[in-house]
Amino acid sequence: MTSQTFRRTLLASAAGATTLLAGAGAHAQASAAAKPEAALEEIVVTADRPKSYSADLVQAGSFRGARQLDTPLTVSVITGEVLKTQQAVDLIDAMKNTAGVTSNSVGPAVYNNVSIRGITVDTRSNFRLNGSLQILSSVAFPLEDKDRVEVLKGASALYYGFSNPSGIVNLTMKRPTNSPLVNTTLFGDNHGGAGAAVDLGDTWGSFGARVNAVYANVDTGVKYANGHRYLLAGAFDWRPIDKLTFSLDVETFEKKIVEPGIFRITTIPTPTAANPYPAIALPPLLDPKSNFGPSWAYNDAQETNVLLKGSYRFNDAWNLTVDGGRSDLERDRNQSQLNPTNIATGAGQLTINQQASHFRSTNYRAELAGTFYTGPLLHEILIGYAHAIKDAATPTAAKALCPGATPTAPRVTCAQNFFNPVPIPETAFPLFNPDTTRIKDIGYYVFDRVKVGDHLDLLGGVRKSDYTESNVTRGLVTYHAKPTSYSYGAVFKPKDWVSVYGTYIQGLESTPPAPTTALNANEQLAPTKSTQKEGGIKLEPRKGFLVQLAYFDIERGAAYVNGANVYVLDGRARYRGEELSAQGEITPDLSILASATFLSAKQISGAPTVLTPVFTPTAVGKRIEATPKVTASASANYKLTRLLPGLAINGAVYYVGDQAVNALNQAFIPSYTTIDLGVSYQTELYGHRVTGRINGQNITNRRYWASTGGLFLAESLPRTVKVSLTTEW
Repeated sequence: MTSQTFRRTLLASAAGATTLLAGAGAHAQASAAAKPEAALEEIVVTADRPKSYSADLVQAGSFRGARQLDTPLTVSVITGEVLKTQQAVDLIDAMKNTAGVTSNSVGPAVYNNVSIRGITVDTRSNFRLNGSLQILSSVAFPLEDKDRVEVLKGASALYYGFSNPSGIVNLTMKRPTNSPLVNTTLFGDNHGGAGAAVDLGDTWGSFGARVNAVYANVDTGVKYANGHRYLLAGAFDWRPIDKLTFSLDVETFEKKIVEPGIFRITTIPTPTAANPYPAIALPPLLDPKSNFGPSWAYNDAQETNVLLKGSYRFNDAWNLTVDGGRSDLERDRNQSQLNPTNIATGAGQLTINQQASHFRSTNYRAELAGTFYTGPLLHEILIGYAHAIKDAATPTAAKALCPGATPTAPRVTCAQNFFNPVPIPETAFPLFNPDTTRIKDIGYYVFDRVKVGDHLDLLGGVRKSDYTESNVTRGLVTYHAKPTSYSYGAVFKPKDWVSVYGTYIQGLESTPPAPTTALNANEQLAPTKSTQKEGGIKLEPRKGFLVQLAYFDIERGAAYVNGANVYVLDGRARYRGEELSAQGEITPDLSILASATFLSAKQISGAPTVLTPVFTPTAVGKRIEATPKVTASASANYKLTRLLPGLAINGAVYYVGDQAVNALNQAFIPSYTTIDLGVSYQTELYGHRVTGRINGQNITNRRYWASTGGLFLAESLPRTVKVSLTTEW
């Protein structure tokens, strides 16, 4: 199996480090005589604690290969064992196990837009494959070929380039196995969805392969909301000589499903000086199986990701890694949005928007990692170059119209009733070729981790960027800048199992394009800078059980759809809060994954209230939309070994606090709690290991608003019971 050699890194500038280290000279000189030889640690991330709820190592960011205990940011690793235990299918199934993660603006049936710490994760910049390739997230990522999902919270632009400070979501592919592996799985659910998956792996001398394939019929339990999905993925490793390794990761997948209708409130009461924030009446929660959208509103998304990586180890202390890859996403989408015009009767106007979009992300990266001494100080350094190109061709949404009162009458907006939906006739949409926009982000960066004795690490980094936004079709450069950003921090380890850290990180982020429903749809606003301060403590009282406590303070530019339905970049927003988590094995039979986030997210500056010519209230002082003050999750798996070997039960509780539906806080969706329960049994039949699982999601069938933001409201899915049978041949 190919090893992935990564560094625990961040750069401290030479001058600053010298000053900070002056007081530590006596201790360092005493240890210099016995200093060990400088060498890079060789780490295999995917071999990290198999069959465990916990993980030692982190692959994402400049800390790739570092132990979680030594990483000076909040990290949540949802391991393969958690994914299997919970029968996680979509990314949100995995990410709901870490607090501070919520959905926003879209319904949960097709895919999820997610927020971390109240900040929407950029669909084009903040999702990574194997810690490197930018993958496009306007699609449901399959998990059958993934070994783990990592959520690296907070600013990451210093390493990854322009990306917002929500965090990085990293999906790690399963690697080739050392011995033959043949796993087959049959699965289904109570709504009629069913499918099969196969997982194959082996190594032959210097070459290894892992292949995953899935095909399934999808049924969410919502009227019309069914379809299919497939996945074909391969991970290939080759080591022609001991010092040189290559890896190739390829996956192609599709999900085609009818997208249920969601609410989007466009009839808003007029603000006045006497009542600047008039309350918006929200529609009632419906039967989650109902759907006021049409039966032909398919969302068909196909993505292909390819990543090639080569690594050459010069000696024990220096290593060069070069990788390149591309992510392509094609999506044809018919999205149904209903504006309720009469809450009491259920009357409303239905808009069906057609979007035929193409996204492409191309990445190249070269990194030199090494370790060396300067006197008594040990450096772990990373020097890199990254080049990212992101293309998008997204037309303004074309809207469907229904027949008029007579066959010859002009077509009109579709009338619909959310209490008693009527069929909507299929409509032909006008098609046109949109302009292609491009973001080119080139970065040069250096990170260093300076070890001062046995207990103190000093961290620092610098990145020089060359960033351009342009309209390729028209040959126009719309924005260009060459900013420099910095970070620094420290990790103090009084004991091997305790670390106390503090970091300051400057972030750079491109503002996501205006949503297709805004008056300035797809407009690209200027990038902004962000800053993040974080401090925390990590404890590992026993091997395999990690506790994290952190405080964070993030400030960034505020972008939102204002009361005039215009997407604006207006002032600054601040996100402050505390996070705590506990993860791992409490006993050999009991595993837990628990976390909580307490968040205060507010607009701290921006446009003031305007009195004339049209009264426009300010968003300053308001809670950022779609930001719950409290989120919490707790899941556990208990092996009933004494009762019956191979039998285990699992359960989870998820809580999400209330959230504002728009930037002016004119309405809030209420908080909700959901409960999952499951059971599994593993045995041997005819010499083959067999595992059966049953998992119930939202077993109380709780009705709740699963997503909001920008005056969108999407309801939860109905209770789902999943079953699977896996055989290892």
